[in-house]
Formats: sequence, C-alpha cells, structure tokens
Amino acid sequence: MRAIEKATRSELDTLPEQSRSSALAAVALDLARRLDGDPADTAAVLLARELRQTLAYLHGRQPEDLGGEVERFLGRIAASDVGDAED
Repeated sequence: MRAIEKATRSELDTLPEQSRSSALAAVALDLARRLDGDPADTAAVLLARELRQTLAYLHGRQPEDLGGEVERFLGRIAASDVGDAED
C-alpha cells in the first residue's frame, strides 16, 4: 500500500461504518490507488480533485473544509507543481 492509499484509508477510518463501507468509499480508494500509480500531471490534477470532493462528501463537508491527511498531502503536491512550472 502506497502513501495516498494509506492516507485515504486512515481518513476513511475516521468515518462511521456506513460511510466506510459505502460505494463512495470504494471510489475514494480507487482514486487513491490511481494517484499512487504516478499518473501524468493532467490526470493527477483531475484525480486529486475527485478524491478531495469524494472525501469531502463522505465527511458531509464542503471540499474546502476538508482538512485530513490526504488534503494536506495533495496541497503539497499542487504547491510543488507550481514551483516546477516556473523553472
């Protein structure tokens, strides 16, 4: 299990059982595995967005309110991509 899947599982563990065993939770894990697969930049952005929205929905929050491990990790990825683009 790689970093994003591990962080996503950790985030899902904080949810009630009904949410953890939902189809949407399975989608979140699939998105995390795809991100761990080192997709191209454009695909990574889309997958990260979908993962963020999926987890936010599972938490019953707006995407910008989600402050879990995955969100912080994905924020660091986005920040490092911006730095690479300026070179």
